[in-house]
This record gives sequence, C-alpha cells and structure tokens, in this order.
Amino acid sequence: MSVDLVHQWVRPVHEPVVWICQPPRSGGTLLLRLLDSHPQLHVYPSVFGFTNAEAIWPSSEELSGSTEAVLSQVFSRMSLEKFNGIGMTKQSSNMLQEFYPIYFDQDWFQAIFAKFDTDRSGRARFDALFTAVFNAWRNYQSLYFEKKYVIGHMTMRWGQLPHFSENFRRFQNTYPDGRMVFMTREPDDWMASFTSLKKATPYTGDPKDAAEFYKAYYRQAIELVGSGRLILISFRDLVSGGEATVRRIAETLDIEWNPLLLRTTFNGAPWYQNSSFELTRTASIDGSVLGRGKGLPDNVASAIDDEMWDLHDALARKACTLRAGT
Repeated sequence: MSVDLVHQWVRPVHEPVVWICQPPRSGGTLLLRLLDSHPQLHVYPSVFGFTNAEAIWPSSEELSGSTEAVLSQVFSRMSLEKFNGIGMTKQSSNMLQEFYPIYFDQDWFQAIFAKFDTDRSGRARFDALFTAVFNAWRNYQSLYFEKKYVIGHMTMRWGQLPHFSENFRRFQNTYPDGRMVFMTREPDDWMASFTSLKKATPYTGDPKDAAEFYKAYYRQAIELVGSGRLILISFRDLVSGGEATVRRIAETLDIEWNPLLLRTTFNGAPWYQNSSFELTRTASIDGSVLGRGKGLPDNVASAIDDEMWDLHDALARKACTLRAGT
C-alpha cells in the first residue's frame, strides 16, 4: 500500500494521556487490561518505553531526530522482531500466559510520524508519536472509535524514584488535561506478591529492600495528591468491589459505563491474570489474590513496619475520590 493511501486512512490521536504508575505488583496491569476494550480509550500495546534513564517522561526535544531514532526510543523495552514474530506476553508473570499477535508496521510508523510531526514541539510532537503508534499497529481493533484518552502503563525502578515528582511535572506540562493513576495495595499482600515473583527485577532478595522501595514510592505519591491530577485506586477495592468499583473508576475518568470493563483483555482478546501465584486462569477480576500476606515467612513479615501501613492508609483513604481540579 502506498504511503499516500495510508495517510488517507490515518486516524489522528489528540487525546490526553492517563499514565498508570505505581510500584510493581500493585494491580496496574489488571487495571490496564480492564480498560483495554473500552471503545473510548486508546490503550498502549506495551509499557511506555522511553529511553532516558532518570526522567521517564521525555521532553518533546528528546523525541527529536530521525523517525528511526524515535521508533527505537518508543519501543526500547522490546525487540520489534520479537514483537512482530511472537506478539505480546507478560514475561514477568508466574502464570502461564497466552501470546497475543501484534503486527506493527515500522515503515508505516516512520511515514506517519514524519507526516504528522510538523510542529516539532510540545504536545503536537506527542500527538504525532501516538498517531504513528496506533495507526502502524495494523491489527489494532479499536482505532476508529471516538476516544477520550490514551491509556499507558509504566512503573519506575529504584534509580528513577528520586525523579518521580519531576516525571509527573514533565508529564503534566505536556498534558495539563492528563491524569496519573496510582494503585494502592496493602503492604502484607504486596510483599507476598513482590517477593514471590520469580522475575521481579527490582527485588534484591532482601525483604527490607522491598519495604524501602514500597515506602519510597508512596512518599513520592503523597507529594502529588494536592495536584488534583492524581487518581488513587485501591487494589483491594478493585478486586473485591467488582462492578461497583469499576463503575467509580469509569465515572472518575468520565467514560461511559460498559460491561467490557469487567473483562481483562488485550486488543479485545481474553487476557489471564498476571499473578505471582498459581491460580485458575480467568479473564476477569479475581478476588482470591487477597489475603496472601497473612502467611508470610517470618523474615518477610518482620520487614513490614508501621510506616508502610501509615503511608498506605494515607493514600487508600482517598482512593477513587479525587476528580480533576479538586
């Protein structure tokens, strides 16, 4: 297909971004997969993969250069050959997961980005980037519905946490109408999941390090509560509250209620739990993951201190109550 004909069918992406960002093993992937099939949302096919090591959210200048360079930056966390040849799978999960076919056309990405990247500054450059991503994803099922947001997911590692607030400010400068989502999870259940995951690369093997990682993340999030742009969601509420909680999330995002929000999918196909535990596979919310922190080994349980609970409770009390501008 010629480049000119491709451009006739391109659906421009101008919507603000909702960025899901909290400690690993806190339910971010679950939320992403619940939002996946909603027709008013573009859901990014992988984690955000911007390459700058300290501040994940780049300035528009950092997306300059050739389209080949931008493509490399956007998909820095994956091999495009593997992406196209195998598809999408959650490699960090202990659960047996399906492979999800993805056809991402690099030539289309480069042609579309070059066509739409005319302003070369600020929000317009990100619009061009996301226009190229979603239109070059050739088997993307939801392109032509009217959208309200682009949804993306990216956690931060130890070395990036000191820049959490800077990341948020840079993101907000790009998308003053965007939102950040922080999922809260009770310390004992979080420790059970984080220390059990075979591929949890931030985990050093020392539960005290895990506890410090959790606390550092929560301290940073507390600083952002007053911005009015942070959406707080309780993992416990999400997996135990079912439809009522998901309806509150839809209301907070100002999207229409849709029963598809109760199914976990990738590009419309069933997506099974991304769990640290061996569970019966189901493409839906599963409350059986709650309470796993009640039987922790002594060395792990002793690393959970009062500050972890205080930080968790300070954020969890506000879960699903914040609205833009409040």
